[in-house]
Amino acid sequence: MHLYKYITSTTAIAAILACCCLAACKKSSNTTPSGKKVKGGYYSIQQYARDQFKMNKGIPYGFNKIVTHNGKKDTVVQNIYTVDWPFIFSKFFETDISDKKFLGHYNFSMFDDSATQTRNYFYEAKEDYLPTRKLMIMADLSTQMVKSIYIEYEKKSLLKFESRKLFYIPKKVIQIQEFNKALFRNPEETMTEYDFM
Repeated sequence: MHLYKYITSTTAIAAILACCCLAACKKSSNTTPSGKKVKGGYYSIQQYARDQFKMNKGIPYGFNKIVTHNGKKDTVVQNIYTVDWPFIFSKFFETDISDKKFLGHYNFSMFDDSATQTRNYFYEAKEDYLPTRKLMIMADLSTQMVKSIYIEYEKKSLLKFESRKLFYIPKKVIQIQEFNKALFRNPEETMTEYDFM
C-alpha cells in the first residue's frame, strides 16, 4: 500500500474521530497507552520507539522498502539488520513532545471508541511555532497496546519550509512522508515506506 493511502485515510479517521467521537464517546480515566511516559510530560515517542526496537530485536523480519522521490519510485527488500534505523528513529524522535517544556502547549483529548474497541489520545499544538502539530495514538481498549501512531510535523523559517507526516502500525508498516521547500531550490517530496513481510 502507498503512503498517500495510509495518510489520507488516517487524516480522515482523525477528523471523523475528533468530531464525532469526542461528542459521542465517553471520556475515560487518565491512563496512557503502553510505552513509558516521561514523568511530568506528555507521551514519549522516543521511549516507545526504543521499547519497540528492544522488543523486536533479533526477530528475523523482512521489509519491503519503497521510496518515491519526486515521483520516481525505487523498491528494495531488506532485513532487520540492513534497515536504516538511525534515519527512521531521527524522523520520529524529532517530533517527541515528552519534555516538560512542552507542558501546557498542547490541547489534549482522550476518548474511547466502542466500535473499534480503542482508546484514542490526541495532542494538538496550541501555538504555530511548535513543530509537532498533531500526535494521535490509537490503543487497544483492554490491553492499552498501541495499534497505530500518526504524527504531523512542520518547521518553518524565512528560507525554508519542511513538513513531515509519520505513520506506524506495529509489525505492519512504517511510513515517512516529507516535503521540503527552500529558497532558490525546487521543492522535494519523498515518501519512504517499510512494509513488514
